[in-house]
Amino acid sequence: MIPELLEKSDDCNTLSKIIACISDIECSEFFSDHIGKSNSDQRIIVTEFQKLIAFALDVSIPDIDWKMEHCPNNQTKDSIDVFGEGDGFVVVIELYKNRADQVAKKFVSRMAMLSSTDVYFISLCYPGTDRMNKPECAKYFGYCSTLARRMNNHYAGFIIGKR
Repeated sequence: MIPELLEKSDDCNTLSKIIACISDIECSEFFSDHIGKSNSDQRIIVTEFQKLIAFALDVSIPDIDWKMEHCPNNQTKDSIDVFGEGDGFVVVIELYKNRADQVAKKFVSRMAMLSSTDVYFISLCYPGTDRMNKPECAKYFGYCSTLARRMNNHYAGFIIGKR
C-alpha cells in the first residue's frame, strides 16, 4: 500500500519534493487491517502514521521546519496534522478517511486560516469503510486543485491504496 497521487495543481519544485517524499511511504503496516477496529485504536494507528509522515518529510526536506498538530489560530483550536514552515510559505498536510466532505471542509478552513501566506496543501486519505466513495473524493481533489491555483497556492491529493 502506498499513497497514490490523484491530483496536483502544478509542477513547482517544492510541491514536487513533497509529492516524491509522500509517494515513497509504505503504508501497509498501518492500513492493511485497521478497518473494523475501534475508533480509539484507529486514532492510535493514524497518529503513528502521522509521525512517520513528519519524520520522512523532515529527513527528505530539511529546509522546512516540520511539526505535528500545529494550531495556527488559538481561537478556533483547529490543529493541522502535519505542518511545515518554509521561507515565505507553509505546508499543510491533513490526514483523513476517503471522505469528500472532509477533503472540502479541511481545505476551506485551512486556506481561510492561512490566507495571508503561500500555502502548499496536501490531502492524504487513508482507507475508510467500503462504502466510502473514492471517486467522489478524487473529484473534490480536482476542485481543491482548481481553487488553490486561483489563489496562487498549491495542492496535491493522495489516496492510499495497494501497489
